[in-house]
Amino acid sequence: MQRADIRYKTGCTQPLSFICPGTLNVPGRLNKEIVLARVLLVNPPSSIDVYSDSNIRVAITSAPFVTLGALAGAVLEDDHDVKVADLMIETRPMAAYREVLRNWKPDYVGITFTTPLVSEARTLAAIAREECPDTVIIGGGIHATTLPREVLETSEFDIAAIGEGENTLREICLGKKLEEIDGIAYFEDGEYYRTKPRALIMDLNTLPLPAWQLYKLQYYKSPHIASRKNPVGYMETNRGCNHYCTYCSQTIFGHNVRWKSPERIVDEMFRMLDLGFNDIHIKDDNFTADIERAKAVCRLLIEKKFPAPWALPTGVNVHDVDTEFFQLAKAAGCYMVSFGIESGVAEILEKVNKPQTPELIREAVTMADDAGIETVGFFMIGLPGDTRETVEESMRFACSLPLTYVKASMTLPFPSSALFRQVDKAGRIKSRNWDLYNFHNTTDVWEHENLSWDEIRKFYGRFHRKFYFRPSYIWKRFWRDIRMGYLWDDIKAVLSNNWGD
Repeated sequence: MQRADIRYKTGCTQPLSFICPGTLNVPGRLNKEIVLARVLLVNPPSSIDVYSDSNIRVAITSAPFVTLGALAGAVLEDDHDVKVADLMIETRPMAAYREVLRNWKPDYVGITFTTPLVSEARTLAAIAREECPDTVIIGGGIHATTLPREVLETSEFDIAAIGEGENTLREICLGKKLEEIDGIAYFEDGEYYRTKPRALIMDLNTLPLPAWQLYKLQYYKSPHIASRKNPVGYMETNRGCNHYCTYCSQTIFGHNVRWKSPERIVDEMFRMLDLGFNDIHIKDDNFTADIERAKAVCRLLIEKKFPAPWALPTGVNVHDVDTEFFQLAKAAGCYMVSFGIESGVAEILEKVNKPQTPELIREAVTMADDAGIETVGFFMIGLPGDTRETVEESMRFACSLPLTYVKASMTLPFPSSALFRQVDKAGRIKSRNWDLYNFHNTTDVWEHENLSWDEIRKFYGRFHRKFYFRPSYIWKRFWRDIRMGYLWDDIKAVLSNNWGD
């Protein structure tokens, strides 16, 4: 076949003079020799718009996602030409997407998506097929990992990447035969094939640096409620979670926690500042899974005089923290830490295999507050076993803690979770329309054993109103805003937010 002109990363449009030895071994568009390739990585436009009608929309950060940055960094290691289409920052995302497809004509299009974004991902794949009929379209992320066959059967995706994607994508783009690539699914001659699982990357220090240089950072703006400076940059310091909560999923990263070293982490944070980020958000499942490593990171940040603010917005587990950690984190520049509290009722926490008690939660939140760090509490409404009384008790518990913010969500059994399997086995999954699986704005996709969906939605609105409209909270917040210069911003946030049921 006639090979396309493939550009160097420098932008040269001369055809390359060599072909990689492998070929993609499936018929049609996949059965082609690939030189160093054009690779387009795509983030769907609604990646944060899923929160647009929620009670927490004024506190959602806008930042480049770690996933695509890490994938881009990996593919660049092989000298491919890579672009990132982060459609969530585009005012006309589909038009911008079509334009880059028409003008650049990528050899590969990789789209990452979660369960609520499946339909949008299908649309993006269909557009890629329409504009670039010969391109290879790859779907990845938690939903493609969980339901690869369904994804392939209901869309234009050629390959579903299962699990960690860096090495998988590199091998695909180098033209390795599909049957020799671990961690993928695909169809050939009408037959479905799924290769053996991809081994986890055990030494995260071997990962290439995320390709943040491919992003236009000036377009990412986050509210002061969730940040200190713009633009915010996301990073990961470990992968995997050492807990087994039934509503969560570790289908991609597993429960064997793997680490970057403190030296790698701090070097990466300084590099992010050099590239234009001004606030770092560490997006680990549990930054303190190894408390001594977490303390070592803080000590090194202090030693190196790290000049920027940073936060832990995705949570630490109350089992894995102590006073010394919070004091070190504060001295190192940490201004916010989140806790996955979920419920204030011990029996409910036990039902979902959450290894904590209300007493441990109170102790951990108080330690962070005493250290001068803002605290965020995540709660879930409609957990297994919840009743009107237990949800009311959780609301009272939230109001009794020294929390700066609360974020409540409606419990949803995502298909990758143990909770989904439990509820499905009991015959209580009412819909597999994944578009409805948005835990801040959804309908009755499953049947709770004690609460109607109308009650769950009303509790969702009430939870936020009860916490934020307390006179004691408003008074404390008023003086904080005066001190920090945020009063007018907070007034606008309150007026613009959705406080309804």
